[in-house]
Amino acid sequence: MAEGRRDRAGGIFGLCELLDEHAEAIEADLLGRGWRLADIGVRYSWRDLLVMVRAFQRDPETATSRSINGPQWTVRDQLLALIADALNWGNWQRAGKKSAPKPKPIPRPWEKPKGKQLGSKPIAMSKFHDWWDSKKSGRGARKARKERRTRG
Repeated sequence: MAEGRRDRAGGIFGLCELLDEHAEAIEADLLGRGWRLADIGVRYSWRDLLVMVRAFQRDPETATSRSINGPQWTVRDQLLALIADALNWGNWQRAGKKSAPKPKPIPRPWEKPKGKQLGSKPIAMSKFHDWWDSKKSGRGARKARKERRTRG
């Protein structure tokens, strides 16, 4: 926030943009420390506010950080997840049942969920239409194939 980026202003102008977008979160963090936005120029300067907001952005437990960056895990959250995963694996091993499903780790917000992959490369439109028509049932599929053949 100190220097501008192509899409954002830096310094006090950047602070004003953040205040426009995240005023409620910034004010909540200030109120938690006994300060208010109305105190700018009275109890503290714009520079003081800039320094505080920068600190709020780096601390994942502040409302400002959650508002700007979305939910984040603190070091404590990450350690607790590691401990829970280790306990689950240890209990699974001690159970001695090879047929028992392996424990799944607690999902981390920065990891992409493993989902179903629907193919690996594109297919030709003619093959897609044949596949699509095969999924339809009855008269609608036959009609679609017939129309496609007459178009060319």
